[in-house]
Amino acid sequence: MPKPQHVHELYIRTTPERLWDALTTPELARAYFPTDAPVIGEVLEAEPPWRLVTAFSLAGDPEAAAEVPSRVTWEINAAGDLCRLRLTHSDFGGLSRTWAATAGFWPPVISGLKTLLETGEPLGPVVLPPLEGDAVDVDAEWHRDLGIDTNQEVWGLLGRLDRTPADDEATVRAAYASAYHWSRAARRTEANEARAEWMLSHVHAVLGRADMAQHHAQRCLAVVEAAGLDDFDLAYAHEALARAAAADGRLDDAKRHRAAAAAVPIADDEDRKIFIDDLAASPWFGLAATG
Repeated sequence: MPKPQHVHELYIRTTPERLWDALTTPELARAYFPTDAPVIGEVLEAEPPWRLVTAFSLAGDPEAAAEVPSRVTWEINAAGDLCRLRLTHSDFGGLSRTWAATAGFWPPVISGLKTLLETGEPLGPVVLPPLEGDAVDVDAEWHRDLGIDTNQEVWGLLGRLDRTPADDEATVRAAYASAYHWSRAARRTEANEARAEWMLSHVHAVLGRADMAQHHAQRCLAVVEAAGLDDFDLAYAHEALARAAAADGRLDDAKRHRAAAAAVPIADDEDRKIFIDDLAASPWFGLAATG
């Protein structure tokens, strides 16, 4: 998965050659680029009339201008008497003011480009969103996206009825990858850490790897207790300890933790139903599904 980027696509009734000229001729570009947000761009790649890549920095914002330039890629494809234009603004690095500042920058630009080429007249003054807001940690946003994707991959692999030993190893790797990315994700909380540890414990338990299931279950409970988490996360911490104990053949410990899990009050009805369903799900390694 690429790091977060701004992507826009539209169709313009024009030819590739005219569109290329509009992108590369300064006099034409001034008709649709806002004058109050000057852009500095060095051409990095040029394949007329199909592909243009430029460096990008916002000269009108001191904080953004001080950053390493990002990259803007214009891709042109003919579609009958139309052109499909795809704009990708990428290569934002680390803590990026440019990412935040350009979130609303491109739609007025490409709308002005389309109007100019289809009518011959500029769109007219467009009030851009103010360049305000904190810089965004693009790397942390990327980790968050990958954490979500790998978590979903774990569930997909666990749900296979004909899971192979190779699938089992892939599941373990995906679970550790998810935990790694969540540990670096934007807006992460202690609950995310606890749930990553729960997932690792659950995967190992399902695969019958009792020692590792116990290790991560204990880590899950430790995070929950240190952060003062209760409700949903406390219930799952005890569920993880119960399943790890069952995988190890310690059925008395498994019963005790499962009873503790079931006794945790979960305020949200939907969360409570999800938890009850998970608590009833196999494997319980010889322990009765309930009781």
